[in-house]
Formats: sequence, structure tokens, C-alpha cells
Amino acid sequence: MGITKISLSYFRNHKQKEVDFSNGLTVIWGENGSGKTSVLEAIHMLSLGKSFRTNRQKNLIMDGEDSFVISGDFLKEKAKDKISTQYKNTGKQFIKINGKAISGRKDLIGRNNVVVLSPEEQSITKGAPETRRRFFDKVFSVVSLDYFKTVQKYNRLLRQRNAILNKIRDGRGGAQEVYGWDEQIATEGVRLWSLRSSFIKIYSELLGSIIKKYDEPLIVQIITKKQKKDRDVYLEQLKETQLYDIKTGRTTFGPHRENISFLLNKKDLKIYGSQGEHKICLVLLKLAEMCLVKEKTGFFPTLLLDDLFSKLDLARSEKLVGLLSSLETETKDPLQTIITTTDMIDVEKSGILYKNKQTKTHHLERKCST
Repeated sequence: MGITKISLSYFRNHKQKEVDFSNGLTVIWGENGSGKTSVLEAIHMLSLGKSFRTNRQKNLIMDGEDSFVISGDFLKEKAKDKISTQYKNTGKQFIKINGKAISGRKDLIGRNNVVVLSPEEQSITKGAPETRRRFFDKVFSVVSLDYFKTVQKYNRLLRQRNAILNKIRDGRGGAQEVYGWDEQIATEGVRLWSLRSSFIKIYSELLGSIIKKYDEPLIVQIITKKQKKDRDVYLEQLKETQLYDIKTGRTTFGPHRENISFLLNKKDLKIYGSQGEHKICLVLLKLAEMCLVKEKTGFFPTLLLDDLFSKLDLARSEKLVGLLSSLETETKDPLQTIITTTDMIDVEKSGILYKNKQTKTHHLERKCST
């Protein structure tokens, strides 16, 4: 079991709303603008401390209000969690676990995991390399506290080094000031590169297993530039790019610049992939993410599917349902799935309602936010 209930106050267009969930399948349906996706967004916030749709948390507060509050009940085996978060328009966020305030997201991440598949996520295959780096960093941080801490430390050092570069560029310092930061960022950069490489290897193997079960002639590869993970080489590269870095005010070498790409049947997916190929590759990537979480934590994450069956044709929808069913059968573990849709017929045609006996449905009506 994952989440059992959620309460929303002044979140998006929900003034006050409670939704309860099955440990199997929950379908949330209604017309566009009724707040279906917002429910998934709120679940994501309770799991990861932030939205999957926007980085501007103020946008989540209902118009005319000064804060939103979300709380949710979670169940894992016999352990219960009550998690709540409040965000004020002053920019302050407060998170509590079982009534106790926590200082940051690190105590939240990995506690009650979710995997979300929504139209916004398509940028993983279609967008810039930065989007793919963020995707993998998020996935690996969820299953490894060590990875999460390394990413946090590296990003903090990167911001500090960039601040020094800007200072030097503006004539307020000398080049020697950057050397101390180079030593630290090289250490963490090598570590991050090494961890990311190891996890991508594991993830790629899981992706290959998922594709075999999908039963289509697809070969999806994750491509990264081979990088010698050596601190001395890293430091030398920072010295070579130092003048350019000062000119631009940005660090131009390191794992934050790694170009991760996907090949579909040996062709660059971003360049040559059709709309349908992008959609199905995203589905496969997300299922691999789900299996990685299961392998590393022992539990399936809650799967959040945002209007998925209207985006896939019937044949692919049925294959996806078959895949989800086979994963549950093989592991003998339940997979909590929460689906949003504008049309129940799309969900019924997919066959997922008949694959899962424990089902709840919620109908949301479009309401004015005032």
C-alpha cells in the first residue's frame, strides 16, 4: 500500500478537498480544469517536496489566498505516516512527518516513493540534455541517500564557484581565488560522475528487461560520453577552461554538463523519433524507473498516470496494462496505480479496470477558483 488519503486546502483550484485511494487502482475522472492532475501533483509534493509541473510553488496557491496546505496518510506494510506540507506566498515551506517538523527534503525523499507519467514528462525524451540529467539525478536520489547528498553538495559548490567566476569577471577578484573551489568541486564532481555511471548501468539493464516484456522490436540505449573519472584529469580540465569560465561566469566542465541521450533502434530518439515513438519510450523509461525503485527499496512506488490512455493508441494501452499486470504477477507485490482521465471509456478500453479488483473512482467537477 502507498497513499491512503490526501487532503488539499487552497491548492490550485481546490479550496477544500479530500480523496481516498485504493491499494490497487484509483481512477480520478472529470473534464479539463476540474483539478484531476492537481491531485497527482499534491501526492508528488508529499513524496518529493515539490511539484512535477512547476518550479514556482507560489503558482500552486489558490488565487486570493496566502498559502496552501496538503496532508496525506501513507501505509507501508504496518507502518503509518502522516505527512503535511504548507507553502506560504512569502516563499517559506514547512514540512512535517507525523507531526514533527523536518529541516529539508532529504528526510522526505525515499520515504513514500512515486513515479509520475504525465505530458509534462515528455521533455525527458524531447528536451535539452539538462532535462535528462535532472530526470536521472531525481531517480537515483530517490533510491540512494548517498547520491542525493552528493548531488546537493556538488550543486552547492558549483553555485559558489560560479559566484567567484562572476566576481573575477567584474574585476573584483583575482584568478587565484578560484583554485580552492576547483579542489573541492573536482572531488565531488568525480564522485557524482562515478555514482551516476554506476546507476545508469543498473537502470539500463532494467530498461532492457522491460522492453523484452513489452514484446516489440525495440532497442533503447542510454548514451553518455565516456569520461575518465580521475580527479587530476578533472582539475586539469578546469584549468584549461578557466579563462572561458571567467568570461562567461559559468563552470563549463563537469557532470552538470553531461550530455545524456537516448538511441531508439540505433538512431537519436530526439532527432528521429516519431510522436508515437517518443510516447512509448517515455512509458518504458518510467516503468524502468519504477522497477529500479522496487529493486533498491523492496517496494513498488505508487504509479501516477496522468491522462495516459488518451495519449496512447488502444494496442499500446493494452500492452502497457499487460506489462503492469505481469510485474505484479512476477513479484507477487501489489502496484498502487492512480489514473486521471477525462473519459472513463479510454480507461475501460485499456483493460486495466478488469485487471484490478480493488478499484475506486472519483468524479471531479470543474469549479470556479473564487
